[in-house]
Amino acid sequence: MPETSSKNQWLYLRAAAATAVWGASYTFTKGLMAEVGPLTIVVSRAAIGVSLLVLVGGARLSLKDFTGRTLWRLFVLSVLGVSAQQYIQAYALKYTLASNAGWLICTIPILVAALAAVRGERIGWFKIGAFALGTAGTLLVVFGRAGAGAFALPSTKGDLIFLISCVDWVFYILFSQRWLAGWPQAKATAATMLVALVSVLPAWLLSGGPADYFAVSARGWAGLAYLGVLSSAVGYLFWNSAVEGLGGVKASYFIYLQPFSAMLASYLLLGEKAAAPAFFGGMLILGGVYLVGLRDGRARPTGVSVNS
Repeated sequence: MPETSSKNQWLYLRAAAATAVWGASYTFTKGLMAEVGPLTIVVSRAAIGVSLLVLVGGARLSLKDFTGRTLWRLFVLSVLGVSAQQYIQAYALKYTLASNAGWLICTIPILVAALAAVRGERIGWFKIGAFALGTAGTLLVVFGRAGAGAFALPSTKGDLIFLISCVDWVFYILFSQRWLAGWPQAKATAATMLVALVSVLPAWLLSGGPADYFAVSARGWAGLAYLGVLSSAVGYLFWNSAVEGLGGVKASYFIYLQPFSAMLASYLLLGEKAAAPAFFGGMLILGGVYLVGLRDGRARPTGVSVNS
């Protein structure tokens, strides 16, 4: 029994560390956007992430994993889950607060439930309440500073663009669950990152992407290392082991840490101060995430990870 308890505590720590790392990643991405282009961030994260997942993360890849229908599916997943998602997030963070991103990313479990409803799943009162809270919270986060009529950069449009990446990730979750159901999570993540790297590399080279590295400051290199090593590799490894050991239900409780990690990192590193409407809106979103997991009077979180 003590061994099991100790093992569970270690898994809880890993789940908490993964979500905290992902929350802080928006701060580092926002800082990097002042020095490099979005494609350079995507390429760097994918190159570092896939290398570490293969070398030390146990992701065993072979040529037969990249043939026929599987290759086409991996390409679609790489666009939805890596290249497009990370590019959109990086671009959006050029115009919005990193702390806002931390709140908005938590809309993903609510959006997953909404997609399930569209596909015919029965909608109960808990989910209706979740949609209402999530919508109200999102509106507060997006329009809290500028007012409901302000659709001008740098505030509102940046938030709305970031929401596109959340929708993007919802479809990534849907397709990956269908197409790679039998794959270990570390392998699926590494394969998706590798295909994303190969597919965006020509565009990055033709656009002069390598030149970005000559202008990167010491702080920028630290940001690239954080995103590649911690967010794209260690974060996934920790999360995967936590999900495998604890199950998706227990691991999903740690989703609630991500926005607070983003808020703390953005305050310490960027000097961003959380606006009261955005904070209140974020709490409404988290309330919606909680309601999404309620069924028959018992809390059952969705098991959906909100990664970055």
